[in-house]
Amino acid sequence: MELKPKPVSQLYEGNEDGYQNVTLSLMSDRSLNRSGHQEWWDIAIDECKPSTGSCRVLPMIIFNDKVSPPSLGFLAGYGIMGLYVSVVLVIGKFVRGFFSEISHSIMFEELPCVDRILKLCTDIFLVRETGELELEEELYSKLIFLYRSPETMIKWTRDMQIRGRKRN
Repeated sequence: MELKPKPVSQLYEGNEDGYQNVTLSLMSDRSLNRSGHQEWWDIAIDECKPSTGSCRVLPMIIFNDKVSPPSLGFLAGYGIMGLYVSVVLVIGKFVRGFFSEISHSIMFEELPCVDRILKLCTDIFLVRETGELELEEELYSKLIFLYRSPETMIKWTRDMQIRGRKRN
């Protein structure tokens, strides 16, 4: 791929006769250290013989644009506000997604005393092993009812000492 530089006529006094041809070579040295290598551009004026002293100083003004990586190119068009808003939205969506499901699972994960529910599950397992399918179905429907009724679930999982105090 060959790139053609465009001269800036406002910075150069005179006509194109004063232009010189140059050769750019990408040089590299891999012997500097183990982790990487160093690269640099070598600039040489064409038709220049250092032994004859015909080489002159090469005046150069270079314009360099700071370009964002291509992966962020769609954000660069919107500037710093676009970048800020997109980062805030992405982080906000991540945090919201992380915490949104907690409200549905707290009821089942933070129960104070699950001994009675564990006993019901163990009974369902034992009844299934003995082959009493009607009793298993009845116990299973009781378990489903518990999970569908938060009030009953709270009553079932109260600590035994708290339940004893409320009856008195």
